[in-house]
Amino acid sequence: MQDSLFVDETFDINLTQSYNLSIQSNLNGLSFSILDPVRNKFIALVHNNFSKDLIFNDLLNTIEVYIKKNELLNCSYKNVKIIWLSNKNTLIPADYFNKEDLRKHFEFNQKLDDLDEIHYKQIKIIDSYSIYTVPNQIANIFNRQFPGINFYNQQIPFIIYSLYKYHSGSKKIFINLSEEFIDISITQTGELLFYNNFIYKTESDIMYFIMYVLEQFKSSDENIEIILSGNITKKSGLFLMLKEHYDHIKFLKSPEDYSYSYTFSTIPLHSFSNLFNLNFCE
Repeated sequence: MQDSLFVDETFDINLTQSYNLSIQSNLNGLSFSILDPVRNKFIALVHNNFSKDLIFNDLLNTIEVYIKKNELLNCSYKNVKIIWLSNKNTLIPADYFNKEDLRKHFEFNQKLDDLDEIHYKQIKIIDSYSIYTVPNQIANIFNRQFPGINFYNQQIPFIIYSLYKYHSGSKKIFINLSEEFIDISITQTGELLFYNNFIYKTESDIMYFIMYVLEQFKSSDENIEIILSGNITKKSGLFLMLKEHYDHIKFLKSPEDYSYSYTFSTIPLHSFSNLFNLNFCE
């Protein structure tokens, strides 16, 4: 994804304390959007890539310098949330969740690194808790810049929006592509039937995971609806591969609850779906 900067002419730097700032980041780049909640309109969208050749400490410095130098990230906002993109997450049903057992819950199927700090959020729509990690040094950078910031994992807006907007009786598979892993969920009649993420190296790996998941649910090629978001376009090799096997493929629609600056019209908004949908998260 190319670096991009879109700011609506209605953005008023003197009104930022009434705006919501949403950030999405990992070690490869940072994106953020600004929502004017009075008009329910997204008025800014920015994406910046980081060099992939940097050692970790240099990358930390790159992130911190970028934040310090970006004028929009040095304003005061009504609300600030961040998605730390990572496949290190897990879901725990509310009946089994215990705040005192966060480490035990997480390490049941994930590895906790020495510098990871554990976070959690309740996902009320599925009566469960999302448990995930953020590297401590990364969290410190954002906490210093945005005191009181709320940390999320992309799992949360991904699941919430798929259940919030799609309630038909047929099964739907949602796939969100990040650079190194994919999130997959299956829903039906407003219920979450499946969620997991998978690390991949090639588009063939992704096809294997999709076919494997669908096979477990005995979903035929003819009736399954595949809804794509994240780092994929109609020109992507994966999209063309999917078209060879499945009839019903579309990209995730941007939430109709909001309007979007006309300056966003040159980019595929589904690439930033989790960033936009973060505003549905408590």
